[in-house]
Amino acid sequence: MMNSKTYGPISKDVHSKDDLDFQFLKQEGISRIQKLGSGLWTDYNTHDPGVTILEVLCYAITDLGYRLSLPVQDLLFEGDKKSFLKDHFHLGPDVLPCKALTELDYRMLFIDLKGVRNCWLEPYQQTLYADCKNLKMSYHPEVLEGIAPKDKRSFELKGLHRILVDVEEEVSVEAVKKRIRKSYHENRNLCEDLVEVVSVDEHPIQVCAIIELEAEADEEWIAASIDQAIRQYFSPDIRFYSFSEMLEKGYTTDQIFEGPALKHGFLDPEEVKQASLRKEIRQTDIIQLIMDLEGVTAIREIRINHCEQENEDGGWVIAVDPGKKPLLCDKSKFNFFKGLLPVNVNQERVANYKEVLRKEQYDLQYGMKEKSYALPEPYSYPLGEYASIRNDFPEVYGVGPIGLPETVDPERKRKANQLKAYLSFFDQVLVSYFQHLSQVKSLLSVFTTSEKTYFTRAVTDIGDHNEFLIEGYTSGDLNEELFGAFDEANARNQKIKDHLLARFAEKFSDYAFLMKKIYGTGIDQQVLDTKSFFLKEYGKISVERSTAMNYYQQPLNRIWDSDNTSGFEKRVALLAGIRNFMRKNLARSFVEIYPLTNAQGDKVYRWRIYDHNRSILLTATEEYPSRTAAHKEIYLVIQLVKAFSREEISSFFSGLEEIPDTPFSLGCFRITQSPSGRFSFSIIDPSITDTDDPDYIIASQYRYYAFQNFPQAVLSFKDFMDREFDDEGMFLVENILLRPNVDEEDDTNNSFLPFCKEDCQAGNCLDPYSFRVTLVLPGNTFRFADRDFRDFLENLIREELPAHILAKICWIGRTSTGDLDQEDQLSLFEEAYQEFLKGLSQGTYQNHGQFIKILSELRSIYPTGTLYNCEEEDESNALRDSIILGRTNLGTI
Repeated sequence: MMNSKTYGPISKDVHSKDDLDFQFLKQEGISRIQKLGSGLWTDYNTHDPGVTILEVLCYAITDLGYRLSLPVQDLLFEGDKKSFLKDHFHLGPDVLPCKALTELDYRMLFIDLKGVRNCWLEPYQQTLYADCKNLKMSYHPEVLEGIAPKDKRSFELKGLHRILVDVEEEVSVEAVKKRIRKSYHENRNLCEDLVEVVSVDEHPIQVCAIIELEAEADEEWIAASIDQAIRQYFSPDIRFYSFSEMLEKGYTTDQIFEGPALKHGFLDPEEVKQASLRKEIRQTDIIQLIMDLEGVTAIREIRINHCEQENEDGGWVIAVDPGKKPLLCDKSKFNFFKGLLPVNVNQERVANYKEVLRKEQYDLQYGMKEKSYALPEPYSYPLGEYASIRNDFPEVYGVGPIGLPETVDPERKRKANQLKAYLSFFDQVLVSYFQHLSQVKSLLSVFTTSEKTYFTRAVTDIGDHNEFLIEGYTSGDLNEELFGAFDEANARNQKIKDHLLARFAEKFSDYAFLMKKIYGTGIDQQVLDTKSFFLKEYGKISVERSTAMNYYQQPLNRIWDSDNTSGFEKRVALLAGIRNFMRKNLARSFVEIYPLTNAQGDKVYRWRIYDHNRSILLTATEEYPSRTAAHKEIYLVIQLVKAFSREEISSFFSGLEEIPDTPFSLGCFRITQSPSGRFSFSIIDPSITDTDDPDYIIASQYRYYAFQNFPQAVLSFKDFMDREFDDEGMFLVENILLRPNVDEEDDTNNSFLPFCKEDCQAGNCLDPYSFRVTLVLPGNTFRFADRDFRDFLENLIREELPAHILAKICWIGRTSTGDLDQEDQLSLFEEAYQEFLKGLSQGTYQNHGQFIKILSELRSIYPTGTLYNCEEEDESNALRDSIILGRTNLGTI
C-alpha cells in the first residue's frame, strides 16, 4: 500500500544554481549587465535582442556544463573499451601489489607455488666471534681462546632466513625447494638472504575414538571425512579466493591487492596467519570436528596421545614439539556403532572417498580464480564537437544557416555580418573550452606530456565565415595565433605533473629548486622530463620498492649491463633525474675537464667530450675559473641538445632545397662552413641573441663534413648524447652478501669485513654485516661533483632507504679529472664488483677476499674550492666553489 513514507513528492525547486541551471545563468548574466551597463541598457525583457543573445549563450554553457559533469571514464574514453584506462593511468593491479616484504607476504608467495601446502619463515641463527685484540673475526669460538674476556665479543647475524616447507604428497621435495629459492630471490628484501630451505619435521599424533552413527549414515564416507577434518585441523590447506569473494568477505580493493601478486587468486591474510604451526592439540577441538559431521550422533570414547606413547593414557591437551607439524599417525583407530551393533568399515571405499575429498580440496585451492574487477563501462561522447551558437538564433536575425533573403538591401546584410562577427568571439571562447575538455585525457595522462596546453579550432560548421572573418582564419595555425603567446606549456605541464605526483604522495620540489639554483631557469625542460619519466615508470618502481637485486643463478647479462638492480636504486635514480639505472661501467667517463694556465698566468679549466673511441666530439670554446663553472656549461650543453627534437633536425635538412652558403642556427646548433666548403657545427645558447657575445657559442666540434654527410653527422651526435652519453649511476653493495662461506672447514681461508678497535667499545656497533649497505658513486661527473647536488643526493638516499638500514656513501674516481692515466678507484671497484657478483651467482666465494679488500680501501674524493673569508670578502661576490669553514659540508665517508 502506497503511503507518504514510501513515496515523496517531487520537489518544485529544481534549480541547481550551477552551470546546468539555465535560469540561474540567465539571471546571473542580467545581474552583471545591470551593474556594468544600466545607464545604457534598461530593457531586459525576452523580446530584447541582447537578452536573446544572453539566452543562447546560457544554453551553450549548459551544454558545456553537462559534458563537464560526465563520469570520468567517459571523459577519458578513446579507442578500445578494454584498454583505454591503461593508455592513461597505472591501474590498481599494476601499482597496489608489491614484491614480498613481510613474513606474511613471503608465506603467501610460496603457498602460491603448486605443491606447497604451507610454509613458515624463521630467523637463521649464525654467530660471529670477534677478537678485539688482534682484530680477527670467525664463525668458530676457538678464535677467542687465550684472549682476555675484555677483548671477547660475539654477535648474531641478522636478516638471514630459514624456510620450513610443508609439501604435498607425491610431489618432489627438491623441485619444490628449488622453486622456493627462485621465488625468494626474485622478491628478496634489501640486506636479507636465504640460507636454507628444509622440509618441516613431523610430530605423529594418535587419535582413537568410538563413534555412534545414524542408521542411514555412510560409515565409509564419515571415516574419510573424519580423517580429512583432523588432518585439516593439524595442518590446514589454505584456499584461494576470487576478487568478488574477497569483497564479500569485507575487504576493500586496496586491502585485496596488498602484498605480492599471486597466480591462483587471492589469499585471506587472516587465514594465512592462523595457519601457523600448532603448538598443541586439544581433544575438545577434535570432538567438535567429529560432532559437526552429518550422520554422527555421539562419541562414546576418544583418546589422543603421542604415537610413541600409545600405551599411556594420553590427555586432554598434547604439546607439539616446536618447529614441527602434527601428523595423524597410522596407529590411529576409529570404530563405529549404529545403535548397539558395531559397523564394519570397507577400507578400500574409505581410500576412494579420501581421494575424492583430496581432489575436491586441491581444486578448491588451485582452481583459477577471477582476479580482475569490473571497470566502469565508458560511453563515447563527442566531447570536442561544437556547433556555432548562431544555429540557435531565430531566423529573423539572419545569422544562421538559412541566412537573409536575397531581396534584403546591402545595409541589412552588413548589419547581419557585423552581428556574426560579434558572435564569433563567443563561438571561439566556447569552442576552446570544448577542445580543452576533449584533451583532458592527454593532459592528465601519466604516460605522455602534451606539447600544448591550450587548444582551439576554427568554427566553420555554417560555412559562411569567409564573408565576415579574415581570409587566414582557417588556413593558419589558429591555436598558435590565438594562444601561442599565452601558452606557457612547460609551466602548465609542471603543475599538471605535480598534481599527478601528489596523488602518489610524491614531490620533486627539492629537486626542481636545486636544479634551478645550480643551472638556472634553462633547466625547466629537464625537470619536466624527470617528472614525466618518473610517472611513466611508477608502476615498476612502486612494486619493486623494497626489493634487492636477484643474484641467484643469474647469467652474465643479468649481472652487468642489466637493470637487475634493487628497487631502491631505481627509485633514487629516477628521483634524482637519472634515467638509466642499469648496473654498468661508469669509470670510463666521456667527459674530461683539464687544467691549464692562461696568458695571464691564472689557473683555468677547459673541457671536452669524447666518443667510445676516445675521439673528441666537442670542445669548449672558453676558459673557466673553476671546475664547477665547467661542469655547469657541460650540463647546459647536454640539456640543450637533449631538449632539441631529432625530428626537427631531420625535417629541416630534408626540406632544404639548396645548400646554404652562410652560417645559420638550428635550435641549439650553429652551422658554419669552412673556406673549403665543408660543414661543421657548434653548440650555442639560444637565450643569447647577440651573436658577438662571447657566451653565445659554448662549444664546437672541430670535424668537417661534405654537406651530403653533414645531416647524418648532426643526427649521430644527437643520438650519442641522447642514448649513450651517460656517466651517472650508483652501485649498492649489501654487506650481508659479503659474509664468508659458513661451511668452510678452515676458517683462516675466510675473508671477513675489517673492523676497528673502537667498534668493540660499549655503545658501538661491532656488526659490519647486518642491515648495512655501501653505496659507491662516481665523484667526478658533471652533477655529482657539485657539493649542493651531493648534499641533496645523500639526503635522498637516507630518506629512501628503509629506516633499519645504515648506509656508507663513497664518492670515488680520479682525484684529478684531467689526468686520464691516473689510477682510477672506480675502475678497480667495478672490475672487482663484477667478479664478486659472478661468483655470488654461481655460489662460490673465491672472489670475496679481493672485493672486500678493494671495498675497504675506498676513499671519497671531494669537490675542490677556494677558502673563503667571511670577514674580509664580500659574500655576494663569492664563487660557488668557495669553502666556508664550519659551514660547508664536504661530504660523508
